[in-house]
Amino acid sequence: MGEFLNIKPLDYRDVLKKLPETKHLLLGNGFSIACDPIFDYGNLFEYVKQNGLSENLIKVFEYLGINNFEGVMRLLDDAIWLRGHYKLIYGKRSEFSMEDDLQTIKEALVKAIAQKHLAHSNLIDRRRRDQCVSFIEPYKTVFTTNYDLLLYWIARHGSEKLNERDGFRASIDDPAAPYLVFHEHLGDQKGILFLHGGLHIYIEDGEIRKHSWKRTDIPIIELVREGLKRNQYPHFVAEGNPDKKLKQIHSSGYLTYCLGKLERIQQALVIFGLSLGNSDQHILNAISDNLLLERLYIGIFGDPNDLKNKSIIQSTEYMVHRRKQWLVKMKRGKELSIEFYNSQTAHVWD
Repeated sequence: MGEFLNIKPLDYRDVLKKLPETKHLLLGNGFSIACDPIFDYGNLFEYVKQNGLSENLIKVFEYLGINNFEGVMRLLDDAIWLRGHYKLIYGKRSEFSMEDDLQTIKEALVKAIAQKHLAHSNLIDRRRRDQCVSFIEPYKTVFTTNYDLLLYWIARHGSEKLNERDGFRASIDDPAAPYLVFHEHLGDQKGILFLHGGLHIYIEDGEIRKHSWKRTDIPIIELVREGLKRNQYPHFVAEGNPDKKLKQIHSSGYLTYCLGKLERIQQALVIFGLSLGNSDQHILNAISDNLLLERLYIGIFGDPNDLKNKSIIQSTEYMVHRRKQWLVKMKRGKELSIEFYNSQTAHVWD
């Protein structure tokens, strides 16, 4: 492990003392699991597969990416339209039905959301929500790789303190619409960005839209379920393959903007609950290649010498090495200063 042998993680309170005025936060799945174990999604595809996916549907997933739910549903939807438009005829319906497969994946995803997500924010004690608001408050930009609704709920709960923007505003064409539209970059303002999309975000009529509880008085989970019935597919990336994940990101204006923002932040970044594994390669590169980002504080859980933490440290060494390569090439900038802290001392929820 070379550069990071025998590390002694800092207390999170000491991290706060070291942070400059401009600081940002990156949250991974550990943020959600620390709130409630129900958010330990594991492999969402395997979970959904248990609900009975056909062999044809499994092969479509394998082709597009085994967690690319939005891509699979859109492909089937388009193929059904195209087949009808050209009046194409295929074999027996019982053997090969895109309509049945599309309905199956919708129902399976709804079941997964229902069983693997809290129904509403009030199921989280108000004191815990307040604690999370206090944790997030010091940071300028909050990024998350999670597609669940936790950060959305916290942003709403602590809106007066956090004053975070997410770029979604009322539609210019339909100001009274029940949804919000992404059309505003954050600039120098505080903000929250979903690097891999979210259950509450969807694409319709060429727009990136967001379900809104405030405009409908309907819980977001219910809006997601109702949206699926109207072919409003959640816009999120749960893919494990790094190349396919990056391809999905670059196919979306919103996700491309979010990743680009990570590539442009300045001074310091704190990471909480992110494994920095192979599927996070695009994040490792974004951090390494951002020569304006000088300091990185990475949370690790438990024994620094266990297998998961050693993997995090190995990824850290990769980022340090990649940054050095950039400095040689660009002949400017600073090396990436990295320290670790004990994530349990952050007390995000408790």
